[in-house]
Amino acid sequence: MAANSFKQMIKAGEIKRTDSGMFICLNDIHVKDGFNKRDDADERTLKADEDLFQFLMNGGTVPPLEVVARDEGGVWVVEGHRRRRCYERCREAGKPVERIHIVPFVGNDIQRLARIMTSNNQLPLSSVEQAAVVQELATTFNLTTSEISKLVHKSIPTVENLLTLSTASHSVQQKVKSGAVSVDVAVDRVKEHGENAEQVLKKDEERAAAVGKKKVTRSVIAPEISVKKARRLVELISLVGVSNDGVIKLEGQALAEVFEIIDEQNLIARQRLAN
Repeated sequence: MAANSFKQMIKAGEIKRTDSGMFICLNDIHVKDGFNKRDDADERTLKADEDLFQFLMNGGTVPPLEVVARDEGGVWVVEGHRRRRCYERCREAGKPVERIHIVPFVGNDIQRLARIMTSNNQLPLSSVEQAAVVQELATTFNLTTSEISKLVHKSIPTVENLLTLSTASHSVQQKVKSGAVSVDVAVDRVKEHGENAEQVLKKDEERAAAVGKKKVTRSVIAPEISVKKARRLVELISLVGVSNDGVIKLEGQALAEVFEIIDEQNLIARQRLAN
């Protein structure tokens, strides 16, 4: 089968070209299975879809879909899956939806996949969805973390954390997706405990609940002395100075305040060891 092109589709009348740009029938815009990593059934996505649907039904305008030619005819969506889905809902609801504004996506197959994460016009992917993108870039296309970092505009440590999250069990990923556990905690637990991360995170959730927290964050599993207290300690020491022999002479209220800060730090250290 010969490769399809925008030029051929314009010549055949499949794509209409006007002063406003290129337009194609909604039925000729196709979605490639497995390409988009977004969970369409996710509550956050469903709410965003509903908002977009209502916006379009009320005459709102959105940016054109970024697409590539499909050899079997029509085009593949690269960026704009949610808009396409909502256009279909509008048509089903009786709103005339004939032709959709499109623009050609310029880039190779790797750049197409990365585009899912770099779009500024869509609902941002969740951490778990981003993890699926970087995993495919790493495993299918054999890209290094540095190469992925440049493609998706994320730091190398962030990409490394997403790759670690992509290897976590489904249960651990669900904890991150639901917001019960922060990404950095999940990654730390997976790196340290591997397949046992799920059991450790369950204890972390119990610990968070015990202190009235709905989400397991690093401050829950590895608390730190507050910046305010640390600055106060430095301030107190600065007030009396340090002798050439390294002696700090404190007394009265200042000494009591320093002991209080030290006691708090010792308690935090014991808590971290217990975790």
